[in-house]
Amino acid sequence: MRIPLPLVAAFVGLVVSVSGCGGTYEPEQAPVTESAPADEQLPEGSVTQQAICSMLWTCNYSQWYGSEANCTAACGRPCTRDYRCNGTCVCP
Repeated sequence: MRIPLPLVAAFVGLVVSVSGCGGTYEPEQAPVTESAPADEQLPEGSVTQQAICSMLWTCNYSQWYGSEANCTAACGRPCTRDYRCNGTCVCP
């Protein structure tokens, strides 16, 4: 005796729906973090890390360009590639 395919599909669907594809929703809770002691806390808005300055093209260290071609076209002379150190990043 053979079991009809639609009956097997219905049985498998029922097993899958009951086994784990349902259930209750439990919202994920945020992890608890410990705060630093008051004497180690930084004031609001202070910067704790700075990024490394980007390397860009310049001819006068006041105007910066993303490519050598743009720099040369704007300056009319050869450009150099250097870190754009402006105080908001760390220069290597």
